[in-house]
Amino acid sequence: AVLAPADVTAAGGILVGTPSAPVRLVAYEDPQCPVCGEFEKRNGAALEQAVKQGKVAVEYRMRSFLGVESVRADNALAAAQDEGKFELLREALFAHQPEEHTGGFTTDDLLELGRSVGLADAAYAGAVRSMKYAKWVAFVDDRASRDGNVGTPQLVKVGGSALSFYQAMDPVQLFLAQFGPRS
Repeated sequence: AVLAPADVTAAGGILVGTPSAPVRLVAYEDPQCPVCGEFEKRNGAALEQAVKQGKVAVEYRMRSFLGVESVRADNALAAAQDEGKFELLREALFAHQPEEHTGGFTTDDLLELGRSVGLADAAYAGAVRSMKYAKWVAFVDDRASRDGNVGTPQLVKVGGSALSFYQAMDPVQLFLAQFGPRS
């Protein structure tokens, strides 16, 4: 049995937004991925606004193929999910993303980033230090590979197909791909 954080989907996703939103995206990301960091810079605010408006829900399926730093970060995200702060920590991770394969996202980094978003309790710290969700992180990464994800970032519209890299990285194209022309 794999210990999972609270309220995850069967595929290991963490849903941000209203489940009944008219558009649901699956987003594959790795916290170490520099292109994912660029995606967040370009589209994070607009996607967050669409979620708040109830237009879209995003199911994040975090990958960890870029090394132990990614595993540690995803474990911390799982612990944050237990506290209802997944999205806040995810945003903080991308805002403070270290260079790929530099040893970043140490335990101390993750505890500090957690404190910066209100994760100062013993439960979060204990989960980060003990790697409480490491097996779940491996499960999610393996499941994503079996589901056909071969890179990050990747957005897949539930009931549809994967968005092209161009659609995902261009804020205008991302908006058009999901909601049509602005009215």
